Amino acid sequence: MRRIALLAALAPLAGAAHAQTSVTLAGAIDGGIRYTNSKAGSAFSMNSNGLFTSNRLDFVGREDLGGGYDVHFQLESGFNLGNGALDNTSGVLFNRGAYFGMSGWFGTVNLGRQYTVAHDIIYDYDPFNFSYPSITPVTPATDGFRFNNDVKYIGSYGPVNFRAENSFGGVAGDFNAGSARGVGMQYKSGWLNVGGVYEYRTVQVNNVYQPDNFVAFGAELVFGSLRFAGGYMNENQNSAEPAADVRTLNYWGGVTYDVNPFMRLGGAYYITDLPNSGGKRSQGIVSVTYSLSKRTRLYAEADYTKFSGSYITNKTLNPNNIPHQSAFSVGINHLF
Repeated sequence: MRRIALLAALAPLAGAAHAQTSVTLAGAIDGGIRYTNSKAGSAFSMNSNGLFTSNRLDFVGREDLGGGYDVHFQLESGFNLGNGALDNTSGVLFNRGAYFGMSGWFGTVNLGRQYTVAHDIIYDYDPFNFSYPSITPVTPATDGFRFNNDVKYIGSYGPVNFRAENSFGGVAGDFNAGSARGVGMQYKSGWLNVGGVYEYRTVQVNNVYQPDNFVAFGAELVFGSLRFAGGYMNENQNSAEPAADVRTLNYWGGVTYDVNPFMRLGGAYYITDLPNSGGKRSQGIVSVTYSLSKRTRLYAEADYTKFSGSYITNKTLNPNNIPHQSAFSVGINHLF
C-alpha cells in the first residue's frame, strides 16, 4: 500500500517532467499604399498600421501539462510600418493584447487584456473577416474592441460555441463602474453558421459612468467556394440629462468567391446609422487577393463612402466635412 501511495504521489511530477513548452515569435507585416479623393483633395499615403491586416508582433507560448490540459499566453504589440512607431500614443508595449490562460476538458479561461466576446463572434459574420480594419466600420464597432482586466470563458458543446466574459473596472467602492460583461453563442453545422452576442458596460463620460448596451447577431452561409456573410449591431449609450442617448446601428452584407486556391474576389456594403442625430455613413467595397504562398498575399481594394446628416457636420465623425470619398488601396501582406 505504501508503494501504491508513493507512486500516486509521484505521478503528477512525472507528468510535469514530460510537459512540452513552446514559445513562438509571430505576427503580421502589411505594406500598402492608399489613395483617397474627395472635395478636401486627393492624397497618397503609406504611413499606416496596416491596410489588409494590422501590423503586429506576437509572443505566443504554450505548455502541454498532459491529460488534455495546457497553459498558454499571448503578448501582442502593434506598430506603424511607415515610421516604426508603436501604433498608439499611450506608449503601452503590448497594447493589442496581453493575456494568460488555461485549457482543459472544461474549455478555456483567459485573463488579461484581450478581444471582446463581441469581436470574437462578429468576426465570422464580416464578409472580409475583419480584413481592411481601418477602412470598413465593423471591426472598431464591436463594443470596446478589447477589454482590460478581462476574464473570458470559451467552451464548445457539439455544434454550439459559448463565450462569456467579465472585465473588472477597478473603481473602489463601485463594482460596476468601468466594468463590462458579455455573453455570446454560435451554432455551426455544415454550411450554416449563426450567432449573437450581448455586452453591457459602463463608460465614463464627464466623470460619470453611463450604461452602454450592445447587441449583435449575424449569419454566414458557405457553399463550396462561395460565401455569404452579414450582420447587425445596435449599441445604445445612455447620456446624462438633458443630453440625448447615443444610439449607433451598423448593418452589412457581402459575398466572397474563391476563383481558385490562390485568388479570392469579394464585395460588401456597410451602413452606419445614427438615428438620434440623423447621421448616416454608407460604404461599398470590392476586393481581390492573390496568395503567393500560405503566408504571403497581394491585395487590392476600391471603396466609395457617402456621408449624410450629422456625419457631414460633426468633425469628430467626419474631420473634413466631406459628403463623399472614393479610394483604393494596393499592397502586400505577410504572416510570420
